[in-house]
Amino acid sequence: MTENKYEISVSDLTLEYPPHDGARAHTAVHGVSFNLVPGAVLALLGESGSGKSTLARTLAGRGQDAQSKSDRVRIVGGSATVRSLNIASLNRKQRTILQREVGYLAQDDGAKLPPELTIADVLMQPVRENFKRYDATRVGQFVTEMFDIVQLPLTMLQKMPHELSKGQRQRIAVMRSLMLEPHTLIADEPTIGIDVTARPAIVELLKWFSARRTTTMLLICHDITALEQLAEEVLILQQGQTVGAGNINTIFRESEHRYVQQLAAALRATAYDESAERKLATD
Repeated sequence: MTENKYEISVSDLTLEYPPHDGARAHTAVHGVSFNLVPGAVLALLGESGSGKSTLARTLAGRGQDAQSKSDRVRIVGGSATVRSLNIASLNRKQRTILQREVGYLAQDDGAKLPPELTIADVLMQPVRENFKRYDATRVGQFVTEMFDIVQLPLTMLQKMPHELSKGQRQRIAVMRSLMLEPHTLIADEPTIGIDVTARPAIVELLKWFSARRTTTMLLICHDITALEQLAEEVLILQQGQTVGAGNINTIFRESEHRYVQQLAAALRATAYDESAERKLATD
């Protein structure tokens, strides 16, 4: 069995942030392992501070992108490969390739759309930065299809980010992460800030894109309704360590770990509340 049969392969991975301002180094992820074959979808869950976003950023090749050295993630144990590239030893060319082939949605991307660009330019920016030549007609058709799925009017392309609602900006950010038609998508809370009545459109977008591209996905998301439609497996972190892993339809019923049980109860309660909210909105 070779690593390159997997789109993502993580083995006993430990990640830390360096010491700063007199504080010691902080271990954010400790001894995490999992493998994803092409086309698989994994849900990554856990409490705030459990290491989810750090792991996602690292696997997307963005662990060293932070301006502040104290925010740059270091691999101090184990290994991780994405699309057969060793994350720990990426050179500049490999990092560029990885960031082009792996779509990445950070948790705050919806709030950080370039304010000086129109929505059309926001979406086209990744294409123009990565390709000197591209089929404008094909890209236009791709954008049109996505706008239709997420239920936004094409007239929005001429607007500026500040003219959009929080939920609309988030939908634009999700679409932007797909503009290069990546082989792998790593998305941190894709439905955050989106009204419960509009979240199904994001699910449909990801399902449509996955079918179009046979895309491997790592999704951080606490919308259990969305996850049940998208993910097959779930990995649960607490304080940087794996406390649960398995099929999404059975893990919450069969795990005896206390935190997993608490998480299951919280997800069910949230899903019930949002279902009621969705019903009220449609009545």
